[in-house]
Amino acid sequence: MKRALMLAVSAVLIGTAAAQQPTGRPGQQPRRQTAAESAAADTSLRVDYRREVYNYQGATRDPFASLITTADVRQDIGDLRLVSIIYDARGGNSIAVVREARSNTVHRMRRGQSIGRLRVIQIRQYEVVFQVEEFGFERQEVLTLSRPEASR
Repeated sequence: MKRALMLAVSAVLIGTAAAQQPTGRPGQQPRRQTAAESAAADTSLRVDYRREVYNYQGATRDPFASLITTADVRQDIGDLRLVSIIYDARGGNSIAVVREARSNTVHRMRRGQSIGRLRVIQIRQYEVVFQVEEFGFERQEVLTLSRPEASR
């Protein structure tokens, strides 16, 4: 493949060098190509572009691979909306109803249940605390129930 490419490039270079050599009598200016002739010459040349692919055969993890796998790209805290909370003051039986923005799927969640990378840590009267796991680190995010404004 490389050899065929080298032959094609050298043929083009030889052709352009031959076209630049003066013809006719000594001292006579060489004839210049018109735009139509140069465009016709350029379209006859076919160029193939090849992409180089690298396959990593090294240590345990490929440094070129994405850190986010397709399983991790699921729900994010911004994709969820807290719809309602059934609150148990004793703490054991509270249920939070969460809706996904993209698929409009409803999840009824208790403490300890997960959606993708999000796990419910605590359900309070007007908010739910999630633990988000990203790249081996954990952080907490809170979804708050939006209260309807009181009529005046």
